[in-house]
Amino acid sequence: MASLPSTIRLFLGLAGVMVMGPWFLRDSGSSELLIVTFNVVALTVTSLIDSSVRFRTGLWRGTVPGLLVFGICIGAFASSSEVMIILASVLAVGFSMLEGLSFLLDRIRRGGVAVILFFLLVPVLVGSILLMLPRCQAGDDPLNYSDSLFTAVSAVTVTGLTVIDVGSRFSTEGQWVLLGLIQLGGLGVVSLFAIFALVLGNGLGIRQGRALRDALDGMGSGEIRGLLMTIVVSTLAIELIGALLLHLSGGSSASFISSLFHSVSAFCNAGFSLQENSLQGWSAISQGVMAILILLGGIGFPVLLDLWRRYGRRETSRLQLQSRLNISVSVLLLLGGAFLLFLTGAGADSWFWSVTARTAGFNTSSIHGLPLSSTLIVMFLMYIGASPGSTGGGLKTSTLGVLFLATRAEVQGLGQVVAWKRLIPDTVIRTAAVLTLVGTMMWLVLVLCLLSVESTGSPEANFGFIDYAFEVTSALATVGLSRGVTSEVTETGKIILEVAMIFGRLGPLALVLAMASISPLASRGERPTGRVMLG
Repeated sequence: MASLPSTIRLFLGLAGVMVMGPWFLRDSGSSELLIVTFNVVALTVTSLIDSSVRFRTGLWRGTVPGLLVFGICIGAFASSSEVMIILASVLAVGFSMLEGLSFLLDRIRRGGVAVILFFLLVPVLVGSILLMLPRCQAGDDPLNYSDSLFTAVSAVTVTGLTVIDVGSRFSTEGQWVLLGLIQLGGLGVVSLFAIFALVLGNGLGIRQGRALRDALDGMGSGEIRGLLMTIVVSTLAIELIGALLLHLSGGSSASFISSLFHSVSAFCNAGFSLQENSLQGWSAISQGVMAILILLGGIGFPVLLDLWRRYGRRETSRLQLQSRLNISVSVLLLLGGAFLLFLTGAGADSWFWSVTARTAGFNTSSIHGLPLSSTLIVMFLMYIGASPGSTGGGLKTSTLGVLFLATRAEVQGLGQVVAWKRLIPDTVIRTAAVLTLVGTMMWLVLVLCLLSVESTGSPEANFGFIDYAFEVTSALATVGLSRGVTSEVTETGKIILEVAMIFGRLGPLALVLAMASISPLASRGERPTGRVMLG
């Protein structure tokens, strides 16, 4: 049975919903204030009760949310600010959902993959409903649920594929909702590593717990707490600095809000732009800022934490093997991709294509203008993707690096795989091979499904195999680049792409937990060695 503080927090969330409901149901731009309504009074009183009850029970940290909502409500009363009331309502609902999430995590012992799906699908469903409401709409053409759901899936999975022009179809409030979904998607799955390790590390079954510890090899509880702090601090700092630089360079528009939107979208590797032609026409300085944001978001939070310890705090310890491997592979892909793209005719934008193909999805020129050879290189870069523990998707740079090192060691006849005087265990090599095989098989199945569905679609679309294969690669790697297929696919095709985006965002962690959950018990004793001929 839920405790009294938890029950009060539930009522706090309900009060926040009562406030936001009428606001979202009104048209964008309506100026009726909510601060004189009964609902706002209920929100204010409930937040105050929440703080007082938690203070009496000794949970002094639990008083902060209620006091924060209460303070914002009082400030809204004093300033007659509708924005502050909505902010207080959002915080109230968010704190209430966290209370429910904490209740759920305390009682879960198995089925980690189901929890990950819960984390991913709940924001999708809520976001798809909010984007359809009058407050979020712009113009006279209402958004149907199919397009709203596709946009929400693309935002939460930080893919960037769209069937509409988000800059013209959504109002300012709708763009804020979309921005919130992008931020949740960019950080949510990454933070699950820390959440599971800190909250569920000993609560899962034996096999799931062992698999999770293997996935977080080398990270203790103190390091994971440091990772959480790195996620929060670096995200806010980098996105705000990026927005300021974009605003000063005049890249997105004269609006700071537009600059903030593009900064968050770039750091989260989402690829959403408020301009219909993405970054085409932006200055070289603005494109450079966006490229830096993309690279910082894609390098991975563990690497950022390691770099901060080594150079920010000036600790004497060397960079970890994972950091060295991810940075090296990322640099090689960036430089090698740009060089190959330039040789195959991608032109002066080769450097940006090499950056954005690694799960970002922005473009500075038309994708249709690329030769087929350049398109194939872009597909390879999309397939590899960003680094683990980042806001990006794809197979991951560490997986490619491990496979390359294992191949080199096998060709040279070495008995062990060594990098930077560190031995890479055989279990890591096997996992990298499994992830590559499973990812490739999933790509093949999704391409087959999309080709089967769209072959009977509109004949005037005139799309070929490369277009559909490119689309699936972009969705599965959560990139967002498109050769025009997205807006032309059938409803069934949209579902296939949505499934691809969700699978692509779940990433290796879900696979590790799933395999640990469904794998049979280990057999006792040893089996005789068999011979298998290869090559």
